Amino acid sequence: MKACLHPSNHGEDPVGFDLKLLVWTLLVLIGLVGCAEEAPPPESPATVDSLTTSVEPPPEGTPRLILFLVIDQARADYLVRFRPLLKHGLARLLEESVVFTEARHDHAITTTAPGHATLSTGVHPSRHGIVNNWWFDRESKDEVWAVGDDPSPEAVEATALGDWLKGRYPESKVFAASGKDRGAVLTGGKRPDAVYWSDDDDGLFTSSEYYQDDEPAWLVAYHQQRFPDRYFGQVWEPLPEVMTHAEAYGLEALEFKPIADPFPHPLGSASPTPDAGFYDVLFGDTPFGDAYLADFAVALIDGEQLGQDAYPDFLGLGFSALDKVGHGYGPDSPEVLDTLLRLDRLLGDLFEAIDQRIGLDNTLISLSADHGVVPVPEVAKAQGLAARRFGAAEIACFQQVDQRLRARFGDQAWYLQSFYLDRSAVAAAGVDPAELEAETRKWIEECPLVVRAWTRSELEGYAGEESMQRLYANSFHPEHSADILVQLEPFTLRTRSGITTHGSPYDYDRWVPWLLRLPKPLPAVIDEPVFTVDVAPTVAGLVGVTPPSDLDGVDRRPLLPSSH
Repeated sequence: MKACLHPSNHGEDPVGFDLKLLVWTLLVLIGLVGCAEEAPPPESPATVDSLTTSVEPPPEGTPRLILFLVIDQARADYLVRFRPLLKHGLARLLEESVVFTEARHDHAITTTAPGHATLSTGVHPSRHGIVNNWWFDRESKDEVWAVGDDPSPEAVEATALGDWLKGRYPESKVFAASGKDRGAVLTGGKRPDAVYWSDDDDGLFTSSEYYQDDEPAWLVAYHQQRFPDRYFGQVWEPLPEVMTHAEAYGLEALEFKPIADPFPHPLGSASPTPDAGFYDVLFGDTPFGDAYLADFAVALIDGEQLGQDAYPDFLGLGFSALDKVGHGYGPDSPEVLDTLLRLDRLLGDLFEAIDQRIGLDNTLISLSADHGVVPVPEVAKAQGLAARRFGAAEIACFQQVDQRLRARFGDQAWYLQSFYLDRSAVAAAGVDPAELEAETRKWIEECPLVVRAWTRSELEGYAGEESMQRLYANSFHPEHSADILVQLEPFTLRTRSGITTHGSPYDYDRWVPWLLRLPKPLPAVIDEPVFTVDVAPTVAGLVGVTPPSDLDGVDRRPLLPSSH
């Protein structure tokens, strides 16, 4: 069979491309190029159609760069509580942006992967399919990581802002980077030019074959600088203002940790050379991974020449340090404040670098978060809140559900893992799945610290207005979700070992910031409730891009100052 040849306009001007297209067309007409016998190979997910011609340039005033920032585990109240200490990038955004004070995720399972995917796609997890950082696959009978072992957006069932941008302006460039693979992949969309995340093993930014075969020259040169290694041999000391103001903000080191762990914190183990343990701590337990990402972002902007023509480019950045530090120390710790203040500083430097290269008056900035965090129960109890962790009684009660199901329906395992129903076993036994779900729900709701158990029958296809059921329905995907989703009491942790986590339907996990800095800043405070599914369609509208018509989110431009 003959291979079907196609002209390419990569790196060429429109005039040159039109000439090549004309020549190619003539060759086809006279039979010198065969295309009918074999379909062209599938296009690369990181490129646009090779036959796409240039479109008219965007209208004058269209931003040349969309800076799409997602801060991992940034509770909205951080920017209120610590506002007097913010002096740099975050302060600038708060002063120059449209600030949506009542932005929330409209889904119940508030974890990293669904949060990022929701912000970028404008639809709920029930539709984009990323219901958690992982889920159980009934066919393979194994856990599935949200972005796969060789990270890609393959599991995402919706397009994202970067995809809509490329659909409108094929000349636009789309990149994303994060300390976490899922933070980068799920921000970049289905067809970005490239996506990068930091590798804990060697301290370098990496990607996967889905995006590129070889590293571009600028990235090879950047890695030669070994940015993370500059921290080797140092310790994590807090900024002076952290300890000065710690008492005033009610911040203190956690006394109940197995080993007292006050500042300063070591970076890795007693090794004479940087190793995987050093990089794991640097990226997993300190603020310095964020500094690496900000430095990398400037190198990416320079290397890929973002914002240098009339077509809007997209750069998504997922800053992960607050999440990792928050898990280890809790939201009322000096460590979290130190991480936030360092993020404030590095964002200030990043904005200055963008201003010098592109101009902030040519840049649209959106900042939000993938989720919040539960207060540490021991700290919350000291503040008078009814906060608890799972103990022996709670765990035993969940385990006893299996015994009850066996006594009621037959002596076999009815769930494959957690609350994923074994559909084959249920069908073979002739048991009504709805009856089994109902009995499971009844027994789970008898357990301490459980408010409600939501069943597949209640959530699948739910379109009502009951607030809590809506949140769980928006998190429920018919193939990826368990058949039972458990709602715990507020301020309850299901884990016994970790300091704290997130994932609940309550405000401390759902309430997140949304700051929208327009190229010509018109600061405003919007107190009307909005949702994170509104972020992508609103940003799309601001750059003249029409998103899909069936989104869950709403374009919030009507709420912006009148000139926009």
